[in-house]
Amino acid sequence: MELSLSGATQDAVKFALSMLDVGTREEEIIVDVLAVSQRRVGERWHKNDLSVADEHLATGVAEATLCALASDTPPPTGHGSVVVACAEGDWHSIAAHMISEQLRAEGIRVIFLGASTPADSVARMLGQYRPNALAVSCNLALFFGGITRLADAAHVHGVPVLAGGRALQSAPVRAQVLGADAYAGTVSDAMRILTAWTEKPPAVKDEPHPFCLGAAQLEAESAQIADLGFSALSARFPRMTTYTPAQLERTREDLAYIVRFIAAARQVDDLAVFIEFLDWLAELLLARGVPIAALVGGLEVLEPLLRHDPVAASFALAGLGHLG
Repeated sequence: MELSLSGATQDAVKFALSMLDVGTREEEIIVDVLAVSQRRVGERWHKNDLSVADEHLATGVAEATLCALASDTPPPTGHGSVVVACAEGDWHSIAAHMISEQLRAEGIRVIFLGASTPADSVARMLGQYRPNALAVSCNLALFFGGITRLADAAHVHGVPVLAGGRALQSAPVRAQVLGADAYAGTVSDAMRILTAWTEKPPAVKDEPHPFCLGAAQLEAESAQIADLGFSALSARFPRMTTYTPAQLERTREDLAYIVRFIAAARQVDDLAVFIEFLDWLAELLLARGVPIAALVGGLEVLEPLLRHDPVAASFALAGLGHLG
């Protein structure tokens, strides 16, 4: 982690390649070194020990190391192929890149598209390359809709979809609810599924996956609801007049995120999506000196604004109950 945080790209690459030279498997280097380092960096950012700039610096070093590993190992010899992409809107691509390199090291031919690739562009590439599968990574529930759009794009070409990522791991059933054909939590799971699909492709439906209209409407209205909530919160807490412009903007953003995560929970009909977010946000705010009372206050002003959608309002109330 020290090499990544110092931006020592050349030293990090040399270290990884030296491990490869002494017989360490590429998967071990990715899982036990790069992934562990990235996870620790993320944890330290969450605790406010590191800045966003620090996190981006570390990710850049990890990306360069992945590319170096790829260039120093033999090309795949297997018969299967997969296109790997992040859900539309998801710009956190490092995990998908790691998975891509591990699959390639296992003999799968991989086309890695990186962060947030539009569904229509993915569809054209699938039509061109005809892979055995499309693998979609989703790190935040905010981008559940992106999984569905990519699944629809793949199914038009008869390509099955494998979904994974942090936003799905606590409840794998979410992948199928969003239109994917299977979920994989590990590279071993992905290899097992992809091998089976290579031998016998699953039947896929060439029709749009149903999208929750309530979730879509809530997502579309999130900025407007957040603005109304911000006004109510400002009237409720006069001390907000002492906030800096940056603090005020973050408050408004947090209110919008609350609404958007409720929409994501609506999309998969799973309250846990919202509760998981609240726990994450509460820890984030506490690390930055913001008390839980502020988060509770935000939910309290938003709940009346969500009553036109009874399910969304019930999720907000459940969140208040969870926070105590």
